[in-house]
Parts: sequence; C-alpha cells; structure tokens
Amino acid sequence: MKLLPLLGLMALLTGCISSAPYSDEALYDVASTLKDITQAVDGEIKFGDTDNLTHAQIIDNALAADPSLLDKLKPYQWQLAIQGDHAVMLLCDDNIALMEDAGCNAQFDNAYWQQPEPDSCRIQLQAQEVCQ
Repeated sequence: MKLLPLLGLMALLTGCISSAPYSDEALYDVASTLKDITQAVDGEIKFGDTDNLTHAQIIDNALAADPSLLDKLKPYQWQLAIQGDHAVMLLCDDNIALMEDAGCNAQFDNAYWQQPEPDSCRIQLQAQEVCQ
C-alpha cells in the first residue's frame, strides 16, 4: 500500500522534469509576429531606401505602420541578418535560439524552442536556400 503513493510521486516528478521549458501556445503566437516583422523588413530591404541605415532603423521604417509589433518580442533578444536582398531574423531567450525566419516566403522557417540547445543564439538560416 505504501508503494502506490510513492509511484504517484514519481510520476508527478517525472512529468515536471520532462515538461517543455517553453509553451507552444505562447511561442506560436510570437512566431506569427516574428513572421510578420520579418516579411515587413524583407519588403523594406527590397523596396525601401536602406543605404547607410542600421538594422534597428530598417526595422523601425518597416514597422512604421504598426510599431507595436515589436512589443511581443521585448522579452527576447533578436538578431537581423541581411543576406543579399533578404531579411533573416532570429529570436533568442538569453543564449538559446527559439525561432528563425526568412521574410521571403509564406511559411515559418525554424522553430527551435521544442528542443532548445544552449549557446545556439546565432543565425543559421541561409536565405538563398529558402528564397526562390
């Protein structure tokens, strides 16, 4: 009879240990926002005047119609890479890559939060491989 409570406790602890550190529901919402931002930045790079602008200025110009989009990214760190005339953005939690997207296509490119890796906050996506 003493074994039953012990098994219950072990099951509870195992569930807590193996639970994902990031919520799919919350991060799919953030991913949707990142996709919108990356597409806007990609359009700004292709059609705007971005010569001599910093990445932050390019993003500000791209989001001039709705700067509040960046609010959902505030808890995280982001990186922008301009690869040719394409934008690639990466979102991280400290030094853990959570998601990465190229703005040139309609699909969301990489969700890393389901299997987070330490020291992974660096852009890996190559625009020429996903942008046709």
